[in-house]
Amino acid sequence: MKIESILSKIPDYQTFYTVNELDEQVRILEAEYPGIVKVSEIGTSRKGHPILCMRIGEGGKNALCFACPHPNEPIGAMTLTAMARLFAENNELLKETGFTWYLIPCIDPDGTKLNEGWFKGPFSLTNYVRNFYRPVGYEQVEWTFPFDYKGICFNKPIPETQSLMKLIDELKPSFMFSLHNAAFGGAYWYLSDNIPGLCNELENTAARQNVPLQLGEPEAAYITKFSPAVHSMLSITKFYDYMEKYGGGLPEMTATCGTSSSDYVNTVCKCVSMMAELPYFSDPRIEDLSQINKTRRESALENLRLSQQHYSFLKSQWTKVSCFFGEGNPFPKFVESCIEGADSNVIARQNQLKDSEFDRPATVSEEFDNLYGTRIFECLNLALAIRACDYELTRENIENENTLIEVRAAIDFELMKMCEWLESNVKYEVISIKRLVSVQTESALLAAKYVVKEA
Repeated sequence: MKIESILSKIPDYQTFYTVNELDEQVRILEAEYPGIVKVSEIGTSRKGHPILCMRIGEGGKNALCFACPHPNEPIGAMTLTAMARLFAENNELLKETGFTWYLIPCIDPDGTKLNEGWFKGPFSLTNYVRNFYRPVGYEQVEWTFPFDYKGICFNKPIPETQSLMKLIDELKPSFMFSLHNAAFGGAYWYLSDNIPGLCNELENTAARQNVPLQLGEPEAAYITKFSPAVHSMLSITKFYDYMEKYGGGLPEMTATCGTSSSDYVNTVCKCVSMMAELPYFSDPRIEDLSQINKTRRESALENLRLSQQHYSFLKSQWTKVSCFFGEGNPFPKFVESCIEGADSNVIARQNQLKDSEFDRPATVSEEFDNLYGTRIFECLNLALAIRACDYELTRENIENENTLIEVRAAIDFELMKMCEWLESNVKYEVISIKRLVSVQTESALLAAKYVVKEA
């Protein structure tokens, strides 16, 4: 497999495709490569948008790849359209993988449309934040797969998830790739299986594209690391185990959302599943492992202090308007879920920080995550709160208009301050889409190679 030659054919994308443009690209591929790229509609979104899947190849094993499992994460959509063309134009590469590939460029078209305000740039932290949308957990494709664990169950998969479940049941894939990306930081991966050789090669894909690795604090506290930038898979059951151990019991908000695609596929068949997280923006500090004059515990406690300050402000404003949000407003639910879970997450984290592993000096990377990474996520809460208010202010015969305007202004001022602070203190690079697509494409090919070899 001549990877440099393969990746050189990936277009130098300057912007992200909208949902309609993605659909158009799929149909173009189908027309250009009849009989090779076979397109089917595997379902429809809640608002009736078709979910398209491309089938390519005749391999003995099935590989299922889907993008936009979170609709603010369009890198994967570009990756899968690029991969489809690479496979269609290179039959030797396609045969070498040993797979029949099922590629879904956009599994959540409704949510993705609500992010399109930043897809064409300008690519800055501020523009991304102010046009960001993410649904609440129980309306996310990735987190509405059914599960039953310790007497807690969830069985309300949304239509998009049901379409994916049906395809998983039918294909029984040997390899499944859920394409994700983070807004800020470095490259990292989740794997269902600890495959040391693959972990090392995945990290090398980022190095080849000059994309830094995410070497700071893990995204979730219950995660273990297989290697510096490859983690154990996200799972609702592992989260419950963590909350039982450090939170003093299962969280109050039990079974409000489901589990991950990886957990589900493992109830159907033996499958290696992978997620690839890549950033739009990065700062050299996120892979700096030099130590600072502060313990990891002190760094994490400062993060908790700032988070509590954020949620105290947000909650004080939110309580003034939360009862005014009407049916059909897509923006409040995520904010409400973050506010509701904040206190229990703080308690669990405070208990975990008593462990001896937090005695050592913090690294620059960990300090960066604690000081800046979390603040970016908190900006997204504020931005969604503003969009929730804006949605109500566009209705006719608005009740409590003055309160909505007042709260919107207060949150907007706080968001403006935070964005200005981040823009001043984070010397970030905007990573080219081609480099990000190259990392995800090579990751898919490497994982497929290992799955075939280990079978």
